[in-house]
Amino acid sequence: MTSMDLSASIFGAAGGVATLAPEFLYRFRPLKRLLQYGELEKQEIYFASPSELNDPMEGFRDLFWRGDRIVWENLFKHYLRCLNWAFSIYVIGGDSQPLSWKNVPIVGPMPSEPSTAKLDALLQGIFDDILTEPTVIRLINALDGRAFPVRRDELRSYLRCLHPLALGTVWSRNELHRPASSRSDAARFLDSARTALPGLDEMIDAMQSISGEADEQLVRELFALFGAMSGQLGLAALLDPEAGDYRPNKEFLFRAFADEFVDQLDRLVYPDWQVACFMSDCRDASLWGTYGDSHTGVCLVFSPVIDGDRPFLPLTRVNGFGSNGESRGQVKHEFHQVKYSAKFRPVDFFRSIGRLPEAILYKHWHSNADGARSKCASEYDDQWREDYWKGFYPGATTKLADWAHEKEYRLLLTGMALDFSDKERRKANYDFKNLHGLIFGMKTPLRERLEICRIVAEKCRASGRSDFKLYEAYYSAARGCIDHREFNLLRLRPRIPVG
Repeated sequence: MTSMDLSASIFGAAGGVATLAPEFLYRFRPLKRLLQYGELEKQEIYFASPSELNDPMEGFRDLFWRGDRIVWENLFKHYLRCLNWAFSIYVIGGDSQPLSWKNVPIVGPMPSEPSTAKLDALLQGIFDDILTEPTVIRLINALDGRAFPVRRDELRSYLRCLHPLALGTVWSRNELHRPASSRSDAARFLDSARTALPGLDEMIDAMQSISGEADEQLVRELFALFGAMSGQLGLAALLDPEAGDYRPNKEFLFRAFADEFVDQLDRLVYPDWQVACFMSDCRDASLWGTYGDSHTGVCLVFSPVIDGDRPFLPLTRVNGFGSNGESRGQVKHEFHQVKYSAKFRPVDFFRSIGRLPEAILYKHWHSNADGARSKCASEYDDQWREDYWKGFYPGATTKLADWAHEKEYRLLLTGMALDFSDKERRKANYDFKNLHGLIFGMKTPLRERLEICRIVAEKCRASGRSDFKLYEAYYSAARGCIDHREFNLLRLRPRIPVG
């Protein structure tokens, strides 16, 4: 046996092509992970967060915003709520501890968040100050029921213009209980913040003259240009000798917050997720060079469980919490085939907020203080939940066409109730019977080959297996690619203890 070509397909009845469930799936591992971290010994699979992967577009969702006055006002309230939280942390800790989105309750508000009458009054005062500002009223009027959606760059531009006013308002409201002499900095900052509002008024005027698809595309390009210019100006400001030392917490609060808030809104839509990557073919030299650690690593060959033409891999992992803490059990994980496309599926933000309890969603997002309900609200019944989860998977399994040569399949780890932010909870264990074999890279050192063979031999003895396959990669002149061949003469024998 010299190769396992797993990209088989058949013609369907309608003349299209239907992909068969793969017989084998491949997972490249560097020797450090396999041996030093003990992945092979423990039969362990680690689920990585999107930020740990090598694609900056990993998990990107094409969010858009289109809704009525109620949801737009509530979006700005949430912005102010998060900004007040970040400001409070900065006032208390300054630059002593890193300030990031890990500290800001972007997924919220949640019932568990601390709340007092004083805090509620503070936030209400901030909301009233901003939402009664004439320019903000104009902006919400322009967005209320607008036919074409707001995209990320446009929303960033609005928030960028509003941010000085919002920060100045938060600052001033937090300083009200202090002596008047100590409030001068906040007052001066708030006065200077109003100089940015004419620019926002000009944006509103320009948007109100837009109509038609051609104009909509022009708007997207213009706001993308504004975003690029803003980034360059921000960098230039930091490089200015008069700017002083770079202070990351101050930069986060004063400059980066508005831009980054928009991307953080993804987390309100779908739960955080982690992924374990596999491939349906392992003969690409570049994949061996990248994921196979310059051909020194090993490629694990898995035999998925096929159920109704869908491939699965049973894994033992954290699956709940009980009186004694975490519980572990076997979960049947489906392999999802990655789709490669030049475009990402659009997601309607206001109609897809799925991470909040229904009561909180209605109260803080889909209704106003008078109890009027937004047109974006739903009954959140079984059909809504089914459509919601259908929308989740494309975001976790779509990549740009540049990655198509990887022929990737994915196992996903996610959940509304379980928190997998702790990396130890993301480690799952597979059954040895589902590991068909492994392929040594062309440069896998002999010492590590021997160690791997000994580990596998012990596992075969313990499980009574005699069908485990070992292969080695080599260059096939006939195929013009990296292929692999079986060690037909090698028989794995466990080490027999002496004495």
